[in-house]
Amino acid sequence: MATPPLLNMQQLSVEHAAGHKVLDLDLLTIQPGELIALLGHNGAGKSTLLQTINLLQPFSGSFYLFGHDVKKSNPTLLRRRCALVFQDNLLLNMSVYDNLACTLRFHDTPRQNIPGRIKQVLQDFGCEHLAQRSATELSGGEVQRVCLARAVIGEPELLLLDEPSSSLDVSTRREVIEKIRLYASTHGITTLLVSHLFTDVLNFAQRALILSNGEIIQDDAPEVVMRRPVDEQAARLVAMDNILPCRHTTNNQICLPGNIELSLSHTPISPISHCCLPGDAIFHYNSRVALPATGLICFEAMVERIYPGIGSQRLTLNVNGSLYHARIPRSALDTTDLLHTCQRFAFHRDELHVI
Repeated sequence: MATPPLLNMQQLSVEHAAGHKVLDLDLLTIQPGELIALLGHNGAGKSTLLQTINLLQPFSGSFYLFGHDVKKSNPTLLRRRCALVFQDNLLLNMSVYDNLACTLRFHDTPRQNIPGRIKQVLQDFGCEHLAQRSATELSGGEVQRVCLARAVIGEPELLLLDEPSSSLDVSTRREVIEKIRLYASTHGITTLLVSHLFTDVLNFAQRALILSNGEIIQDDAPEVVMRRPVDEQAARLVAMDNILPCRHTTNNQICLPGNIELSLSHTPISPISHCCLPGDAIFHYNSRVALPATGLICFEAMVERIYPGIGSQRLTLNVNGSLYHARIPRSALDTTDLLHTCQRFAFHRDELHVI
């Protein structure tokens, strides 16, 4: 027997003043234990969706949470099974220990179990040394860790995170995202993470949702969203290296900037205006290495810029006046004498994605 979804929304909409729809979902289903990332530009409806799931927004349509019709259920009881973490610091003006103890008392935790629960969750998030520190004395990174610890200490079935690491530096952000992923996976907590950085998605999620104007425009694995975005907006959200205007001819040819032409392996269903080409799909063509000729697109380019990186190098290529961006493993390319020289590069036709 199939496991019922933890969340099911159908024909759900949320309106703000003057009848303006900020959320308009045909269908959203989330299964128990899923780790999901939600992306979208400012105003796309991400925070509104989290608040609606947490029963903080009036809505129209069908919404089942934990198998219950929320319109016919006690919202307080359902909300206690969720935890919502905002971007802002919402800790109470007391010690870290007391902040967590308040949450446990709210969930009717036996008094004798409180110290052990607090000690364990603070250890899980690497902040046990902060137990007696006042919440007003914490750094940004410490606040985020404590907020996450407070959210999960009540053992929620559903964890809703509204950009919880947006104010952190890169190294701290990566560490916090990994601690969330590990904790949620270990404890089977269904988690929906809002982020504006696709690196967070790759490090965290099994499934990525892209929201635009209150609608879900793509729902897929992060790897698919990264290499096969549904439209130009989605491509920019995932930081696609090359979003190229193109022309589709009547004989199923694609003309790319810089006079690169190729034939598609399939006929697009709808009209196209752009193509996406991941930077790591472009490689330095060395004729001494045997490569399959079928579907290989070769071109000449002037190497205008080289950006050093860890593990790979980013090249800006001038192809007859049009710029392309390549990401090539350091081990595969000696760039010592490449700058401002004309070189041959190539990519496989199947790596080109039309939108």
